[in-house]
Amino acid sequence: MFQFTSRKRGTSISRLSAQTSHELFFSGRHGVRGLTDALLLFTAASLMSCSVFGQTPDLSQTGGLVLSNGGAVRGELTSSEANDGLYEVSPVQGGKVVLAQSSTSEVKEVSSDVILYHSYAPLRPDSVNSQLKIANWCVSKRLTSEAERHFQRVIELDPNNEAAHKALHHVMSDGEWVSSKDRLEQRGLVRKNGRSMSPQEAAILEARKSEEESARQWKKELTSLYSEALSGSLPSRERLQRVRDPGALATLMKLYNQEKDGAGRELLVQAIASIGDARALGQLGKIAMSDPDADVRVAAVNGIVRKPTAVSDAIGFFRRQLNAGDNPESVARAAYALKCLKAEEAIPDLINSLERGYRRQIVVGSDRTGASFDSSGKVNSFSGGGSARVNTITETLRNDAVHDALINIVAEYNTPPVDYKFDVDAWNHWRHNRDQLMNFYPRRNR
Repeated sequence: MFQFTSRKRGTSISRLSAQTSHELFFSGRHGVRGLTDALLLFTAASLMSCSVFGQTPDLSQTGGLVLSNGGAVRGELTSSEANDGLYEVSPVQGGKVVLAQSSTSEVKEVSSDVILYHSYAPLRPDSVNSQLKIANWCVSKRLTSEAERHFQRVIELDPNNEAAHKALHHVMSDGEWVSSKDRLEQRGLVRKNGRSMSPQEAAILEARKSEEESARQWKKELTSLYSEALSGSLPSRERLQRVRDPGALATLMKLYNQEKDGAGRELLVQAIASIGDARALGQLGKIAMSDPDADVRVAAVNGIVRKPTAVSDAIGFFRRQLNAGDNPESVARAAYALKCLKAEEAIPDLINSLERGYRRQIVVGSDRTGASFDSSGKVNSFSGGGSARVNTITETLRNDAVHDALINIVAEYNTPPVDYKFDVDAWNHWRHNRDQLMNFYPRRNR
């Protein structure tokens, strides 16, 4: 059912359908005409329906309505009277068509500028001036892709047309116009996210984007999988430890930071170790130094040891932690990791860490004074009484974990093994002789 109104003649056919075609009437400036005029208008409307109800409707250029019977009315959608259940369309051929919403299957809205472009641009001459005018008109109407197409045609007709080249953001290079993309390639750069960058940086951004997308997909699955594994599900535990996607790392670390139970953190550390890339191994290094549970720290170190390609970087990390440690506990944790990594190059650092001076704070004065200390020996809180005060002292302490790491590493590379306990001078003398021997016999089994 539709209504057709002729713009040229100011006439209309109202609510035409196959069942009510006998009710056809024609109204104009002179009122109702004879049956002959009505039949002529009915014939015109029928021809109109044949042209607009095409078998393969493509409304990308004209907009309009796709009908339930497979046809279409092409034109600008001028109104949608939801209360009356009607659509009103201004067809490309002129006039006006009103259709029931129930008779349509799809609505395709295209702006009047797009319709106008596709109606008249093909009719313009294929000349530089004409193509340039169309391109500039498209720019004014924000029809970007259409404008680019016509600027490109201008260049095809006039390769040195400056206006078209500049409109396409081309630049002059060595006397020739080149596109921004070509210019970037000449400089070894690419365009991404609205800025110029090296291909390596673009690859990093792309990988980061991929990881972020992967992290979103992993979030729900890993949370559920971890919950099931904690509940004793062996398949879920095995599945958790088979995760290899780096995109899962963010979710695993979030679960680790939220978990208060040591057994749960140990399970998550094993899953992190399964990923095995540089970022995952870096997190394992931090966990090996900071987790309060010894079993979790051991699991983190074991995860690093199982990656031979990461050993060199890991040794460098734990050597720095050993030398920078400001309390015996952090030094001991770094020494344990170096022992597991069989870090021969860490022997000098371990010798120098056998005995070390550590600063700590003590409270002296009235018995009524109270104080609490953190793990490094610093005062957390203090309640004074009388003449009480806080003093900072330096204590020289022997570290058994460092000694254990040192003798194990030495035994790994030297025959027979040696142990000078905590005698730093003796260890340094041994090391001096060992280094000289290595210089004379670099291939000798030490």
